[in-house]
Amino acid sequence: MNSTSATFLHVTDAHIAYAGTALERDDRKTVVAGLQPQTREAALRQVFERLAERLSLEGRSLDGVIFSGDAQDRGRQGGHELLLDLLLSFFGPLGITAGRIVATPGNHDVDRAYDPGTAERYKDFCATWRARGCVVPWLDGVDDAGSTAPHSLIGTGNDWAIFPINSSNWCHAAAVLPEPLASVWAQLPHLASGSDTEKEGKLRHQLDALARYDMARISEHQLEQVRRLVDRTPRPEHGRQLRIAVLHHHLRAPSLREEIKAFSDISNLEQVRAFLRDREFDVVIHGHKHEHATQFDHVYDHAGDSARRLLVVSGATFEAGRESDAVCLLTFEGLPYTPSIRVEPIPLQRGGVDTAVAPGTTRRLWATPSLPNGPTSIQGSEIDEVYERVVAVAGAEAEGNTLIVHLDLPATDVDSLPLPAGYPMAEPLDPDARQDWLRELVGWWQLGRSKLEQRMPFVHGSRLRRFGGKIDQIDRIKKLLELKASTRALAVLVDPFRDFTADGSNEEFASFSLVEFKRRSLSNGRHAVEVIAFYRAQEFARWWPINVAELRSLQLEVCRHLNFAPGRITTIAADARTHSRSPTQVAMPIVDRWLDQAPERLHALANALVQRGPRGEKERLAVEGWRRCLAELEDVANNYNPDGVPVAVEGLEVLASYMQINVDDDTELGHFVRELTRLAEDNRGFENGVRDRAAFDTWSRRTLLSIADLRALTARRLAAA
Repeated sequence: MNSTSATFLHVTDAHIAYAGTALERDDRKTVVAGLQPQTREAALRQVFERLAERLSLEGRSLDGVIFSGDAQDRGRQGGHELLLDLLLSFFGPLGITAGRIVATPGNHDVDRAYDPGTAERYKDFCATWRARGCVVPWLDGVDDAGSTAPHSLIGTGNDWAIFPINSSNWCHAAAVLPEPLASVWAQLPHLASGSDTEKEGKLRHQLDALARYDMARISEHQLEQVRRLVDRTPRPEHGRQLRIAVLHHHLRAPSLREEIKAFSDISNLEQVRAFLRDREFDVVIHGHKHEHATQFDHVYDHAGDSARRLLVVSGATFEAGRESDAVCLLTFEGLPYTPSIRVEPIPLQRGGVDTAVAPGTTRRLWATPSLPNGPTSIQGSEIDEVYERVVAVAGAEAEGNTLIVHLDLPATDVDSLPLPAGYPMAEPLDPDARQDWLRELVGWWQLGRSKLEQRMPFVHGSRLRRFGGKIDQIDRIKKLLELKASTRALAVLVDPFRDFTADGSNEEFASFSLVEFKRRSLSNGRHAVEVIAFYRAQEFARWWPINVAELRSLQLEVCRHLNFAPGRITTIAADARTHSRSPTQVAMPIVDRWLDQAPERLHALANALVQRGPRGEKERLAVEGWRRCLAELEDVANNYNPDGVPVAVEGLEVLASYMQINVDDDTELGHFVRELTRLAEDNRGFENGVRDRAAFDTWSRRTLLSIADLRALTARRLAAA
């Protein structure tokens, strides 16, 4: 389906009159006969003439004109007729008729001599805009008995609809004074001025101003009428209707300029905002503040949970020293599915001179709505902040659903792997020890070959570096990205021939399923490597940080080979979950990983336990690592994990075999060996069995007793040391 567009001229706060309103643009220190200051109406004529020429040359037409109030200047006659005639004269050839003009009154356009809600207040406005067939708002006191005037402008195919709203009904309304002040108010000028009639006139004018409020408000009756009108408006056959509200007063101050007066804002503003939200308006166009701005506003529902995003377009006017945006062109494009708006300020020109036109501002008006159980996205550059947020959402709104995380780690921090400060450990470790632990764990997951593959056939490194027994996918990615950016720079970790069964039963393979490396050009002529990884399921409290550290390690490896910078890391979890923030349970157990990464530590540990104390630094470090192993085993036994975690088996068996050689008459050492062997057997049985909660509780009780026994035996064996 082809998209459509619509272009409108927005005019506001013209402030013109038959008598001529001076526009002092120059420094006039000398009065010269016949050299009068330019008037605002003459300046506006020149703006329209130049704009009409430009649009004709560009082959563009207008779909409508939006006038958001204050044609008159302080209520002086002529502004309405002058402005409408100028619009029809210059833009009639470009498609503008009275019926294509939307006009709403401003605070300068109402007659303060009459009370709010009376037809007399709008006699000048109605005699021009309404009488000649323009689209006007529902007016209190005018339309109460029924309305024949058009109150909306609808686009061809109903793709867009514009609804003017009157916010000026109470402007310059007289205050209701309390007694006894009300009884003497009219007499005060005479009493205070004596016989000075000129002074009396000034006092009367000043007192009258004190007793009036330039109050912006939209009546409930009008809001209800507009609600009915909006609800009755035909919808487009395809897509959503873009709804535009036009009023004179602002929803929010469009600049830092402060206005100090009573009722500077709409008095029932929240009611108006709620109306705009409930009727699903997309854009609000206003004037009044003489400030140009294009800003989004978010209006929340009554519960404060979801918000509707409104684009508020504030129109400026032309004044001395502020001539860059006399009027604006508003072009809506991409209707109905991808609406956007381009706001082009049109400057006030000098005769015979071409003034540079400022570039327009483009804003996208659509946003992806939140769907029930839809994807959740988290992004940031601080690992600590992002971690706490993903844990929070993975246990709440994102639980069981898709969670996407974008992490921009500092490109300069390449000497360490990221680990959140709040990441739980089985025992307190200093920063260096935490980093060593993380590097060892990530290193194990990236091993090309492991002695534990029979138990754990989905070690990431073996899948990445010898997929199918022969393909080094990381090496392939380096070669691809070295030549050019390629969408083929990806690696898979799921092997259907190896991992899948015909009926899906008895399958076990890694959650980490696919990773893509993306080469991106930087502004400094260099390149960055981004990483996008997909997980069929991901646990965020304990596993996500390890996954990120693993991805960072792979990213740095590729970057060092190519001399590129590390870029963004993105993880996509199809099924997000989080378990309690207990100390970490990330496979494989330390004592089992030693078989792959540091088998000599098992020898050193056995020697230290047999000899009742460490001899040398290697044995001391092995003993320290063993205590950490026991803390890790205890953590696993204390915290049920429905996903299951690998438990120590082979490492315990090998340690027991090393110590068995030296048992002889050492009863205590024999007890130690038997306890290690029994724990390994229990662990193997639990891992191969049904790991439900009941089975876990039975295994946990036995395991915690074994750990307590092993911890006591270790303490006794090393007591002398």
